[in-house]
Amino acid sequence: MLLYIAEKPSTMILVKKAYERSNKPCGDITFVALAGHVCGLMEPKEYSQWNLKWKDLKLPMVPDSFRIKSIKPDLVKKIRDLIKSGDYKGIIVGTDSDVEGNGIYALLEKNLHLEKMKAYRFFETDLTDKGIMDSFKNLTDFHTCPRDVGMTQAFWIRAQFDWLIGFNLSVAYTVKTGMLMRVGRVKAPTLKLVYDNCKAIDEFSSKSSYLPVIQTKDPEMVATLVDEEGKDLAFPELEKTKELVSGLGPEAIVKKTEKKETKKPPQQLYKLSDIQVEAGQKYGYSPDETLQALQSLYETHKVMSYPRTDGKHLSSEKAKEFSSLLRTVSAVPGMEPYLSSITPEAIQKAAANKRYVNDEEVKKSSHGALIPTGKIPDFSKMSEMEKNVCIMVYKRFLAIFLPDLVEEKRKYLLDVDGSCLFVSRGSVIKDRGFTAIFDTKIKELRLPDVSEGQKIGIAQKGIHEVVTRPPKRLTEATLVDAMEDIQKYMTDRDLKKIMKEAKGIGMPSSRAQIIKDLITTGYMEVKGKGLYITQSGKDYIEFIGDHSIVNPELSAEWETHIKNVRQGTEAYEPVREQILGYVDQTVDEVMNREFEVHEKKVSGLTCPLCGKPLRKTKFGYGCTGYPECKFLIGEVAHKKLTDKQISDLLTKGQTGMIKGFKKKDGGKFDAMLKLENGKIAFAFPPRNQ
Repeated sequence: MLLYIAEKPSTMILVKKAYERSNKPCGDITFVALAGHVCGLMEPKEYSQWNLKWKDLKLPMVPDSFRIKSIKPDLVKKIRDLIKSGDYKGIIVGTDSDVEGNGIYALLEKNLHLEKMKAYRFFETDLTDKGIMDSFKNLTDFHTCPRDVGMTQAFWIRAQFDWLIGFNLSVAYTVKTGMLMRVGRVKAPTLKLVYDNCKAIDEFSSKSSYLPVIQTKDPEMVATLVDEEGKDLAFPELEKTKELVSGLGPEAIVKKTEKKETKKPPQQLYKLSDIQVEAGQKYGYSPDETLQALQSLYETHKVMSYPRTDGKHLSSEKAKEFSSLLRTVSAVPGMEPYLSSITPEAIQKAAANKRYVNDEEVKKSSHGALIPTGKIPDFSKMSEMEKNVCIMVYKRFLAIFLPDLVEEKRKYLLDVDGSCLFVSRGSVIKDRGFTAIFDTKIKELRLPDVSEGQKIGIAQKGIHEVVTRPPKRLTEATLVDAMEDIQKYMTDRDLKKIMKEAKGIGMPSSRAQIIKDLITTGYMEVKGKGLYITQSGKDYIEFIGDHSIVNPELSAEWETHIKNVRQGTEAYEPVREQILGYVDQTVDEVMNREFEVHEKKVSGLTCPLCGKPLRKTKFGYGCTGYPECKFLIGEVAHKKLTDKQISDLLTKGQTGMIKGFKKKDGGKFDAMLKLENGKIAFAFPPRNQ
């Protein structure tokens, strides 16, 4: 008998039902479910040598051996008791098929000392009955299969590195600066992106330049002044531009014509980060919302392949299913005419195109691109968000079987007075191709037919004011894109290449959570759709300064090492030794720096317990003596206090009457607040006798 361990109950139920409907190729199986992570690495305070006040800790803290603890003891005990009570020949690891899924089981295995027990990896791509049974037919040895070993080792490297950086640098910076700082290997450079973006917008000063423009007697032919390289030639001074324009002659000569046909192929299939960015731009969904919708489409509706993927390609084996997968797209309104136009030759062409089908790329990513599963979707059972995200994936899949977009592009070079060159550009759509299934508008500008040497009269002369614009404010969606394509924000060519190969900072499956955490902890906030750095976020980045932890190159370098461990091109131990060396170096870097103590960023109020200054935070007021002094004023009975009320409480010992406190049963009451031995208590006026 085998024991199947799923990551969560919902997937366990689907797998169990599919298996019990089959001929049970693996014999009898007991199915049990976890609830995400049930074990984790112990925190420093749980080691006796580090259970001290932060200022007394000797850094860096590096465990000789990382200890594992139960964070959901009831579930861990359930697994332990099951294994003791049953005669199990092995365990089927049915956690999510990614690095984190391997880690969830690896932590449990180490906690329960199951390393010598046979373990088989159930690696799913979709949760249809066929997909589930295919996974049962292709079980691998969790402890020896190169893919599984690499993913597990990558998890251990990442988990230990994040522990070492997170705890050591958080303690170091908090002790040195007097500000509570939660420093993370990926969070720091991610927050720096938002800080730099906000700073660039705040400090931006617009500038105008002036571009000469002519319109010929054919109103569709508008041309702009260019230099010898064909680039628009704008001038900083308006008066001089007016002189140039007013002096232009009445006609232009066509010096050169260019006409060419261009073809644009369908986009590559979606990976997780791509659809997070596009769904954010199109519908305003946060990256986390898009991921949750995909997860539901995969797990609940079973109409989507595995969502936490960084792959944009499919395997040649999966390409054999194209015909059956295409049938599911018929559920999308309006797609039937396009489906009926797809020939067997078009399907074969897509299957042979390495832009979409590439076995080598799939091996690098563990999972293929987002595609339908073969089950017909029932949109009536989906939320609006699920439906929108599903249709996005289905249309992107359909597009790879449709023709290219074909345009005719024209460019005319016009000579005015033998001294000024103007360019007119236009394009005409010859075949909309795959773009016909999308609601995108393609701009057309139809230029008249002309020949070289032809004279054309100028009907109007003018000036176009070119005003520089500030950078676009990052949103949650575009921040995901910035994390992945962070090389766009760099100038060094060699580093740009490294960053591109590393695929940015953070894991695709964790970027949404990192952004969410930075918002939740108050380092940045959302206003409208835009991201804004908060005061505590500014303090955080300015204290870190040029420390290597905020450098995206460093983060990408470590991501490359972790990826190489996963793929088996680098060994686990040498990478671990490099990490330990970096931790020593970076902690020393912080501890030997002098910081301006954070007291300058306080409120002017003092702590009633220890007398140290209080610092204003997003959540209220906290003591700068944290973590030794934990005095904090936040919400009281679901009521956020005003600055004046807090000032009265701390300076006078009592507030005036405050209305609108909430009881546990939802009822409301009014009361004053008073301080009693550093604790806040309610005070009520005496009742009339």
